[in-house]
Amino acid sequence: MLKALPPALLAAVALMAVGCGGGKSAATTTNVTTVATETSPTGAGTVTTHGRFHYPRSLVENFMRSCTRGDTAKQAYCACTLDKLSNNVSTRDFARIGLSGGKVPLRIRRLIRRATVACVHKL
Repeated sequence: MLKALPPALLAAVALMAVGCGGGKSAATTTNVTTVATETSPTGAGTVTTHGRFHYPRSLVENFMRSCTRGDTAKQAYCACTLDKLSNNVSTRDFARIGLSGGKVPLRIRRLIRRATVACVHKL
């Protein structure tokens, strides 16, 4: 069953984005470390975003940590979702969500839904 990213996840990422850069970039690759769990060792991964917005490392790391919740099997799905979001969701958008107490505007909810549907094949 397909699940959209919860608003709490976006709020957590948004809080990390406040005060961080949000410039534009053709493609950005950020190395991230997935969350260690008791049953699996920490693994290294790479998140590449091809959208028009460049996300700071802290936003990427926190997004991946919140999205995967330590399940490395979700890493490709979460990375794909963030890549899709980088086309239309700016760092400023994430920051606004955080500053509004986690209220996700309808436009962003639609973009999240579209990104998760486009990446479901990664699960």
